[in-house]
Amino acid sequence: MSSATTETGQTVLVVDDDEDLLVVLRDVIEDEGYRVLTAKDGEAALDFLRSGETPCMILLDLKMPGMDGKEFRNRQIADPRFAGIPVVGFTGAWNGQEAASRLALSSYLRKPVNLHQLLETVAHYCSDPDHIDVSTQSSSATG
Repeated sequence: MSSATTETGQTVLVVDDDEDLLVVLRDVIEDEGYRVLTAKDGEAALDFLRSGETPCMILLDLKMPGMDGKEFRNRQIADPRFAGIPVVGFTGAWNGQEAASRLALSSYLRKPVNLHQLLETVAHYCSDPDHIDVSTQSSSATG
């Protein structure tokens, strides 16, 4: 996991098995003043959550070897300490909206990720944590 100093005080957890994508996403989100932690799979992401820090949101790849996005999400929801953290899934699969609904994700983004949409999504979930509505299944990537 990696981190950087932040101006906003908000932390974003990015979970993906693609190291190059992790670097790009981390750099782009950090440039907006957020602290970014990265995990290469669901187990590493759960370890981060168990460490006691609470991110303002989790950006989760749905397809990973080992503990994939579905298994991570099931474990996250089952733990009341982490269940309320918004999770934005991202996938290249054609059925992303269906997967988002099935996993009760806050939102989803399609791969390849549009960086403008990514930053809008991060700002949405991290600028006003009380605004979170995990029952909303619409995608932030539609606009």
